[in-house]
Amino acid sequence: MKRLARNGKRGTAVLLVALFLMGTVFSATDARALDLSDEKKLGRKIFNKIRERFDLIEDGELVDYIQSVGSRVVKKMDTVTYDYRFYIVDQNVPNAFAIPGGYIFIYRGLMEMMDSEGELAGIISHELAHVQARHIHERLMRGRILNIAALAGMVAGAFLGMHTDGAQALAQGALAGVKTLELQYSRDQEEEADRLGFVYLTQAGYDPHELVSIMDKIGRSKWRTGIGNIPSYLSTHPGVGERVNYLDAMVERYYKLHPQERYRRPVGDFQLIQAALVSDHNDADIALSRFDSWGRDEERKAAAAYGLGRLYLRTGRVEKAIPHLEEAASMKPASTMVLASLGSAYYKSGRMDEARRTLEAALMLNPDASTAHFNLALVLQETGKYSEALRHLRRAEQLAPLFPEIDYHMGVILGRMKQLGPAHFHLGRYHQQKRDFNLAVFHY
Repeated sequence: MKRLARNGKRGTAVLLVALFLMGTVFSATDARALDLSDEKKLGRKIFNKIRERFDLIEDGELVDYIQSVGSRVVKKMDTVTYDYRFYIVDQNVPNAFAIPGGYIFIYRGLMEMMDSEGELAGIISHELAHVQARHIHERLMRGRILNIAALAGMVAGAFLGMHTDGAQALAQGALAGVKTLELQYSRDQEEEADRLGFVYLTQAGYDPHELVSIMDKIGRSKWRTGIGNIPSYLSTHPGVGERVNYLDAMVERYYKLHPQERYRRPVGDFQLIQAALVSDHNDADIALSRFDSWGRDEERKAAAAYGLGRLYLRTGRVEKAIPHLEEAASMKPASTMVLASLGSAYYKSGRMDEARRTLEAALMLNPDASTAHFNLALVLQETGKYSEALRHLRRAEQLAPLFPEIDYHMGVILGRMKQLGPAHFHLGRYHQQKRDFNLAVFHY
């Protein structure tokens, strides 16, 4: 719980941290505008800092899913400036942000507030619009006139866990001064991002009302996170209430031109993703309570069964997990996520033939399912088929590069195949990602 509290304080300052990092990478005396190459280099530096300070969700299905939703929107955009990547921050905070270079981050807390894939796509579209319109670049140029020393004080108070009254006052004062300058231009940029995001969302085939829906939820949210009473998503995205009104008007105009869109069916199976988030990243009692309420809703029964199965897998009760996952598979027979989890449960209970058949069926439905590749590799490893296992692990690595367990099993398999140099390399990389630097150095 203390760790979560510290993470909450970190979450509030993310965008301003990015501004601070920008100021440290590019000198304020350098008056030239950044070109795209500079911006991408800067993005990589900030991304590495974010990975050091924030927990990003590494679950294969969730990594696959958010990337697939983001890619669906990006594919319909007229011009794409960056190689976009999408991440889930493991914090129970209703926030989202983008950094230079095409990195988009959505917080778990915001996803748990949502009711559909369209709402997630709406937030992603909005953040994509900020990047495509180079708002971050404009903020960087504007940031040269901000008080970087004040930002540094705020970052120290937020990141280093300085909980004294003096440190908190310093952080609050720095943020207040920065927000005064930021709000002079952020409303215009937010409106432009809303309008561009609206276009991206509809071009990708989503109901535009989903953007209004999630903005309205954010506006009505009572969440308050970070230092003192400073809100999170609302502090970095001002004027939510006003924006809901003009977005609603945009939707009505759109429906008049496209009347059939008013009856569009939901896209994707967002409920299963929510079930995975709740089961794997919440307290077990909270998860059980939510799944109990979902089980009384006919439309959420499959998600409830799937969530319970994942929860029991997470807590080591494999035999109790299997009936729930089998029930979910009977209701969602074409769901790669459900089949991948069921295959994992069969594997953990020693039912290797059933595990292999189930995971191969999942890959027939979706050849790019990283978790199915990973789980099938474990089955093949267990049955001594090392070359096949390695092939599936390499494919999983391409699809979910943040998943460190892939490196661990690649190291184990390569060791068994007597390829000791590559084996130590992958084990070193695994321990480095787990921040066990002594073991990482040993293997390197």
